[in-house]
Amino acid sequence: MTRILGLFGFTGGFLIISPSLRQTVLDACYGAAAFAEQHSPYSYVGAVILVFGGVTMTLMSGQNSR
Repeated sequence: MTRILGLFGFTGGFLIISPSLRQTVLDACYGAAAFAEQHSPYSYVGAVILVFGGVTMTLMSGQNSR
C-alpha cells in the first residue's frame, strides 16, 4: 500500500512540476479516448477484458509462495 501511494505521489509531483510531461500525458489520454470512441463498442469490451485479466493476474500472483 505504501508503494502504491508513493508511486502516485511521485507521479503527481512530476506531472505538477513538468508542463511538457503533463501535456504529453494528456495528449496520450485524449488519443486513447478518441481511439476507444472510434472503435466502440469493441474497444470497450477489450478494455474490460484487459482490466479483468490484470486483476486476475495480480490476485493470483499474490497468493503464490515466494
